[in-house]
Amino acid sequence: MLALDQHPLVAKIAPACGHAEAVATAFPCATDAGLEILSAGGNAIDAAVAAAWALCACEPSACGIGGQTVLLVHRADGQATVIDGHSSAPMAASLETISRGEQQRGYRSCTVPTTPATLDWAQARYGSLDRRRVLEPAIRIAADGYAITKLQNRQARWVAEQLRASSAAELFLHEGCPPPVGCRFRQPELAAALQRLAEHGVEDFYRGAIARQIADDMRRHAGLITEQDLASCGPPIERAPICTTYRGFRILTVPPPGGGLQLLAALNILAELAPSGFDAGDDDWRKAVALTTSAVFRDRDLHPNGPADLDRSALSDAYALERAGEIAGGAKPVFAGGAAEEPGDTTHLSVCDRYGNIVLLTQSIQSVFGAKVAHRDLGFLYNNYLCTCPRKPHPYGLRGGCRPRSNVAPTLVVQERRGTGRAVLALGAAGSRRIISAILQVISGVIDHGLDVTTAVAAPRVHGLISRKVWIERPAASNALLAELRMQGREPIIKSARNFAMGSVQALQFFADGSVRGAADPRRDGTAAVLH
Repeated sequence: MLALDQHPLVAKIAPACGHAEAVATAFPCATDAGLEILSAGGNAIDAAVAAAWALCACEPSACGIGGQTVLLVHRADGQATVIDGHSSAPMAASLETISRGEQQRGYRSCTVPTTPATLDWAQARYGSLDRRRVLEPAIRIAADGYAITKLQNRQARWVAEQLRASSAAELFLHEGCPPPVGCRFRQPELAAALQRLAEHGVEDFYRGAIARQIADDMRRHAGLITEQDLASCGPPIERAPICTTYRGFRILTVPPPGGGLQLLAALNILAELAPSGFDAGDDDWRKAVALTTSAVFRDRDLHPNGPADLDRSALSDAYALERAGEIAGGAKPVFAGGAAEEPGDTTHLSVCDRYGNIVLLTQSIQSVFGAKVAHRDLGFLYNNYLCTCPRKPHPYGLRGGCRPRSNVAPTLVVQERRGTGRAVLALGAAGSRRIISAILQVISGVIDHGLDVTTAVAAPRVHGLISRKVWIERPAASNALLAELRMQGREPIIKSARNFAMGSVQALQFFADGSVRGAADPRRDGTAAVLH
């Protein structure tokens, strides 16, 4: 293991360079885990990975060792890289082996989990602490427990009936009912599994005792993941981020199969629609965001064999066609992924260290409580990522080894002046397709409206669906906006203020003096903290 000052992330960076350290996650225990690791001398990767392991224990409805993880790392020297841990289907997956119902939840809806491999690889390559130290907070959280929140109780109520039908009920329900608010939730089975990973390495998850336990569990429940599928799971792919410019800022995010391309396309549409920007709180801005969101996803579903054209004039044409098509009230097309949007669940965290490194990490088990089935002895939920795979010829279609498309989009905003760049905003989100609309609105809120990141994250949002519906949070649902959307052939759906379904952004805002401000989305249980 390299000494901290010899590591690639901090090479040639003096230990005292004036940068504040900060962590923003979707749950207080995970934020504390990140801060603990930073205080122990870890760098941003160490802290982000520790917080991610912690979230596997304290936000099990959204993520876990049965899911997948993607990171965007921005080094202090200005270099950026994507660590792509998107998962793949088991080789036996096919239209014949997985019915439509099985594709939605249960043991046949799972891809091969990549979160353990991705977190361990990223920390071994770029971190500075020992694996055991980075896993300590997660093991402690799982063993000692934490108090169930109102949101967690509500989420468990949403899926309680489905959980009761499997062994997941023994792990995540209390005497068959959602755990009461405030009760101490302990996960001894998960603590033991994490302890084994700390002692034996994640190799055990893919080629050791844990791998055999997973494969046996799959066989007992007619699942498709085998020992060979687990053993074939390699390390994540390190890739270059994709980027565009918006109002003179450079925007970096993750390439497909993540959702970064749709975010960049949406920003380019907004830039083309209003070259000089939007007025703060303007209904025209919210209408543009709603129609832009549906336009980029409509384009993604209509052109599945290749990326959207990021040329601004072409995107403006796509927006115009979207708008004209809705006014004309034509027949609704059939899309690969369907028009319905469920609440979805994912988690995101953002971390920066005293050296100026920034790590953005998004991980997920896809739906709320994933596949709704769990490994009873290992204490984790399986993902249900195969539910996103179309059952027809398609680049992300259901078949052995396919990589399901996702909407994750860890994103960095950089201000470039005189040949140098300075990070000004780092963010990501949870919430299925609302990941894109939420990040879009926070970036535009900061750049176009001059909002601070905390205000921009908490501001009411809109989201346009390709089904012609538009979700609008109160108090943004003004009579003028509702009337304008109806004139465009849209069906406004008013959501409560700070609605869970509208996504959850965890963000950091950076200032020229080296200070940083963190923001955790009030729509969920997150916290943000800064170390000076």
